[in-house]
Amino acid sequence: MLKHRDITSLTKLEGNPRIIKDRQFESLCKSIKDNPDYFEARPLILSNRTGELVIIAGNQRYEAAKHLNLKKIPTYLIEGLTEDREREIIIRDNVNNGEWNHDILANEWDIDELLEWGVQLPVFGKEEEKDAT
Repeated sequence: MLKHRDITSLTKLEGNPRIIKDRQFESLCKSIKDNPDYFEARPLILSNRTGELVIIAGNQRYEAAKHLNLKKIPTYLIEGLTEDREREIIIRDNVNNGEWNHDILANEWDIDELLEWGVQLPVFGKEEEKDAT
């Protein structure tokens, strides 16, 4: 169920594998400011699996809302998630936005799942293999 929550009651996802750069962040802030109905239609997705309200989708929108000094933001709580299901939602929500932190992806995520969920990963080692022959 959609609910407007106090922005200070939410916890950002630690180790979020998605980052946003300055120009993209400014664009996101402008989008939220100019199109509040779009922000309303794409609420932050929360999980309470750990006992806290953790943002599993919408960390960049959360940062933009904080930057815009919004007090309440639209959220949607999905209860009863497993850690595996949370991880899938985290990746699927970010497939087309921002840039990936490849170090976090390489060290904390299953490559086969990332590929299945639509993440396009850089290929390492191909050039090195060619040069070695």
